[in-house]
Amino acid sequence: MELYTKGKLYGVGVGPGDPELITLKALKIIEKTSVIALPQTGGEDITAFNIASKVADFKDKELLKLYMPMTKDKEILSKSHDEAAQLIIEKLNEGLDVAFLTLGDPTVYSTYMYVHKRVAAAGYETQIIEGITSFCAAAARLNISLCEGSDMLHIIPATYEEEDYLSLKGTKVLMKSGRAFAKVKDKLRKKGILDKAMMVECCTMENEKVYYDLENADNDKSYFSIIIVKD
Repeated sequence: MELYTKGKLYGVGVGPGDPELITLKALKIIEKTSVIALPQTGGEDITAFNIASKVADFKDKELLKLYMPMTKDKEILSKSHDEAAQLIIEKLNEGLDVAFLTLGDPTVYSTYMYVHKRVAAAGYETQIIEGITSFCAAAARLNISLCEGSDMLHIIPATYEEEDYLSLKGTKVLMKSGRAFAKVKDKLRKKGILDKAMMVECCTMENEKVYYDLENADNDKSYFSIIIVKD
């Protein structure tokens, strides 16, 4: 009797942009899996894949493109996550391992985790392969620490309208600040802490820009923008 084995899903963090920041472990997983799952927002420019393709060979891989719309509509998002999970499960049922590529680390504001939970709940084996986070890379690029001693570190999605997060004590990391840059800058100015804020746009990517002074920065910023505010 032939033993049928289901495949395993890996959530692979490829780091913030520089292919040299992909870990050896992530590269090993990519090389050994036969199916590469690629989240995309409708275009063909798949950032995580473009990064990984500079150090990994994909010519013998099956590329599984998963549509992930850029929206806050929970119903639309849930449907897309369900559909992505089902496509992955179909490959796992064939006994194929799947590597889902994601920017930065899979555990930090990553679409992957929504799919991960669905696949795991369906009884399939899953594993997260950690990656270098964009905010750690941004701090390194700015040549600063994120926190020292008893300092607190707050990771905040800047695109969401939350309560007064700027009053939190410690270092504030405002993720994905590009689309909300004008509003965030205005909040920082009203709080009187604009001079304490720095930003890295497209950190470690070819079009990276570093800002030590946000006052004179124009408001047209990439989605991949990180603001760090140190008290």
